[in-house]
Amino acid sequence: MFLTLVLTGLRASELRRLRWRDVSLVEKVLRVVDSKSESGIRSIAIPSSLAEELNRHYQRTVFKGDGELVFCHPKRGTVYSKEIWTPLFAAALKAAGTKDPVRPFHDLRHTAITLDAASGASGPAVMTKAGHSSFATTQTYLHLAGTVFREEAERMERMALGGSSAEPSTDLSKPQDTEQDAAGLTARE
Repeated sequence: MFLTLVLTGLRASELRRLRWRDVSLVEKVLRVVDSKSESGIRSIAIPSSLAEELNRHYQRTVFKGDGELVFCHPKRGTVYSKEIWTPLFAAALKAAGTKDPVRPFHDLRHTAITLDAASGASGPAVMTKAGHSSFATTQTYLHLAGTVFREEAERMERMALGGSSAEPSTDLSKPQDTEQDAAGLTARE
């Protein structure tokens, strides 16, 4: 459950309702049904490590049917309650030496979305994965992650000015070998 939360940013309610029919370990995709997003359904690519761990979980559980919950009570197959999860999570935090208060589901969602933004995912990609209905909400995470969209700036430069901007000079005080265009402007100007 921890890996799924921290690597996907699912909401607690989405995690609790996740069924095996919504998990493709071959395609490495989770389908979130009944999400808050406008379409009601969103697909989230999952990394190989999570796909492998979900496969191990699938092999261990007796609840493998398409309609059965991925994370459920180990004996009854019912919804995995936070009363069971919270003490386990608290014990893991204690073992890790964390003393600050942590909300088990919500803080892991925030961590996942912030890490997604910090890893360089585009704003629309973060928004879609998180299931935000407003870009304003996503912008909070982009700001927290210190996202500066370097690749987007480089692509925009190539579109506007042409050529390659793979290694732009950081010292503009040094003369550059540039060609002048018909207006007499150099690429640096």
